[in-house]
Amino acid sequence: MGAARPGRPALRRAQREALMGVLFAAPFALGMLLVVVLPLLGVIGISLTQWSLLDAPRWVGLHNYARLAADPAFLRSAGVTAAFTAGILVLNISVALALATLLNAKLRGIGVFRTIIFSPVVMPVVAWALVWKFLLQPDGTVNAGLSRLGAGDANLLFTPGTALWTVVVIEVIKAVGLNAVIFLSALQGVPPELHEAARLDGASPWQVFRRITLPLISPTFFLVFIVTLIGALKLFTPVYVLTGGGPADATTTLIVYMFKQGFQFFEFGYASAVATVLFVIVLALTVAQWSLRRRLVFYES
Repeated sequence: MGAARPGRPALRRAQREALMGVLFAAPFALGMLLVVVLPLLGVIGISLTQWSLLDAPRWVGLHNYARLAADPAFLRSAGVTAAFTAGILVLNISVALALATLLNAKLRGIGVFRTIIFSPVVMPVVAWALVWKFLLQPDGTVNAGLSRLGAGDANLLFTPGTALWTVVVIEVIKAVGLNAVIFLSALQGVPPELHEAARLDGASPWQVFRRITLPLISPTFFLVFIVTLIGALKLFTPVYVLTGGGPADATTTLIVYMFKQGFQFFEFGYASAVATVLFVIVLALTVAQWSLRRRLVFYES
């Protein structure tokens, strides 16, 4: 009995530390349960029913998912989402990296340029979209200017062939400043002596960027890629304000299609099935990227 007593204070201290850890983690765990897990389970449950909010939900099992697989409108919206996401990823990340490289240069007046680049990020999304919608009206400033330049009867936002890419460009202008600032912080962490040594060895600017800069900022690049991908897949407000999913469903992404099914046609079971599929797509892409991080990301030892 006497030999066990010295261990009791240490045991009680470990128990107190464990209890404190649980108490500190409890608010986050409770928040995740209430805000993420339970709503997600609720959406999955609703997706297995037919429910218009005007009557009681009726259990239909996997009928909504079978209907999705045969729905041309859903498949078309999935293709629009893929093109929209790819466009935002390529344009946003490439422009953000170019802007960050420019911002990293010690040029005169660069502080004002940084402010101009980042200012659209803090603007309200709806106000930003409404201004652009006004500018892109058939007789608006942008289309009138393009017509004077010889582009004919330009109508970028209301023509099926150009509407999606117009929305992509508008969204990139709105959001690229944030990624540029993130890339800028990564570029400022690259040791300048590595660049100097590479130049002395005769490396070209492209070789310096590809062999030195890009590997050293790859953790930041990986983070930006994931965040931009998820953001593009769930982007709703600017698309809906600018086009409402039109013209001719040319900008109807999955999340816009989900909104229409739920709040225009009151098919909440079917809309929940769309939401569940979108969640699975986002989760699968995130897990796939995370599993490839060791191949794609260079971690400095």
